[in-house]
Amino acid sequence: MFSIEDLAMTYGDRVLFQGVTLHFSSRRRYGLVGANGAGKTTFLKIVSGKKEASRGTVQIPKDARVGMLDQDYFCFEKEPIRDLVIRGDQKLWQALKRKEALLNKERLTPEETEEISEIEAQLVLKEGYRAEARAAQLLSGLGIDVDRQEKPLDTLSGGYQLRVLLAQVLFVEPEILLLDEPTNYLDLFSIRFLERYLLDYPGTVILSSHDRFFLNQVCQEILDIDYGGIRRYVGNFDHFLQQKEIETKAKETELEALAKRKKEIGRFISRFKAKASKARQAGSREKMIEKLEKEEKACQILPSSRQYPHFQLSYSRPSGQRTLVVKDLSKSFGKHSVLKEVSFEIERLEKVAIVGPNGMGKSTLVEILTEHLPLDKGSFRWGPHVHWKYFPQNFHRLLGEEMTVYDWMSGVSKEIPEQKLRQTLGQMLFDEHSLRKKVKNLSGGEGARLVFAHLMVSEQNVLILDEPTNHLDMESVEALIQALKNYQGTLVLVSHNRYFISEIADRILELRPDGFVDFRGGYEEFVEQHERDYLSQALPKGEHKEKKNAERKEERKERNRLKREIESLEKEIESFDQKIQNIHLQLAAPDFYKNTPPEKLQTLISQKDMLEKKRDEGWNLWEDLMNQLDTQFSK
Repeated sequence: MFSIEDLAMTYGDRVLFQGVTLHFSSRRRYGLVGANGAGKTTFLKIVSGKKEASRGTVQIPKDARVGMLDQDYFCFEKEPIRDLVIRGDQKLWQALKRKEALLNKERLTPEETEEISEIEAQLVLKEGYRAEARAAQLLSGLGIDVDRQEKPLDTLSGGYQLRVLLAQVLFVEPEILLLDEPTNYLDLFSIRFLERYLLDYPGTVILSSHDRFFLNQVCQEILDIDYGGIRRYVGNFDHFLQQKEIETKAKETELEALAKRKKEIGRFISRFKAKASKARQAGSREKMIEKLEKEEKACQILPSSRQYPHFQLSYSRPSGQRTLVVKDLSKSFGKHSVLKEVSFEIERLEKVAIVGPNGMGKSTLVEILTEHLPLDKGSFRWGPHVHWKYFPQNFHRLLGEEMTVYDWMSGVSKEIPEQKLRQTLGQMLFDEHSLRKKVKNLSGGEGARLVFAHLMVSEQNVLILDEPTNHLDMESVEALIQALKNYQGTLVLVSHNRYFISEIADRILELRPDGFVDFRGGYEEFVEQHERDYLSQALPKGEHKEKKNAERKEERKERNRLKREIESLEKEIESFDQKIQNIHLQLAAPDFYKNTPPEKLQTLISQKDMLEKKRDEGWNLWEDLMNQLDTQFSK
């Protein structure tokens, strides 16, 4: 599909990668991994054409469409959501807007009449008349209801805004799809949708992610940015880890053998070099050592760009046995009810994960518990001797952007000695140079580690973490997992990272549209129990088989009915599309606007609008039926 030749990227003396030559194939999904700052985003920007490499070339076919997820959504906040998705295809968007502007004129010049004909021909070619329906389908698949799709982007939360930009990239159906941390701020349900979408994607996909479950589910090959280069591994992320470990151990074994051989030859030289009869042999051995040293250099294990921070989460004296009591807690924003009569208790040392779709109130709940939001009804009470500390999803609100790293840290930790502060910051990978860096210039991962540095020197016995892994690289996530496993306090966490939750949580609180589920057990047990159908009670063997056969017969009957409805609806929608296309062909005919009476033109446009409305209603019904089919018969 496309290739890169001898690619290099350097900043002054710092080398991100160099000498990279790779070929990328269609229908292949590549995972891009590496430490924070290793150059993953830079590499994606070079491939997309947004950044120029220091050396080398990216060879992409001239007509190939390249789409890249842009996480900077602030400049689009006032744009209607569905329009923003269609803008993913800039040529189509400009054609639609130009046509709208021309049709709003009271009188058209002959040149403008001709221009409308050309635009109509272009829209027919690009299936522009289906643009809104396609955008609506993508948005619905990402959990954004049809009734919200005409509202401005800033009416959505940050996570949903990111979904809109993801839909914008997917809308253009690029041959080369580049995704930089696409699962950030997506809930578990949207991540599954994205997994299914990418598994069937016909083009080339390159994605950077810190979510190892996601990489394992989606990727067929891994591109590892490390040691100043990019190495390709066939297989998913777990296979890559195994292969890299095998390679490293093989190099270590080879280096040990070379060192042992050098030592043996060195002993021979030391023993016989002074003897005239052995001098010639000793000289020959010296040449052998030179050869072995060259082999050692070729086999050298270079310093890895991966660094592991050291999370040391100390805690104050234990809290009371009953750490938190929540009773009938409710919260609404306007007419939208987010939390309704939520009740639960948390005991000391429990590690509770709060999960559920976006919009169910996970972050709202922890914001209420940490007194950043008022509740509407109900109550909550922290137990005796509780000292909680909070890592909010939007942790940037805690940071003073104009301050240096050290000044901010010392300002929020005034009772802590300087030596302790510097030691803790060092554990979070801040060297002396980094301590003088302004907070506003920190990357997302650096900012997250700075907040954790503050938590590490704070007095606490309860940690509340809202999406703590969003900006952390895999090395930091692994280190945090180990620290939280060893943590002797109580933990409440909100996360969409399945691996993170699976490794830590011993209790799952799921917020749902119809209430909540309080599950005492780990995440994998929770999924196993709540994503399978179970009979309500045990039945005698024969009765069980008879009932099971009857149930299967009813299931087949219902499934076939849904399939027939869907097929009939698809034919009806296809008929609407054909009629709309015929009207577009008429509108695109030469001199049509010049030779057609206004009454006939208006009738034709009204007919087209009516057909488009019926088609869109058909697509909405089709989506409901497909969701019903998937929900009832996906297992």
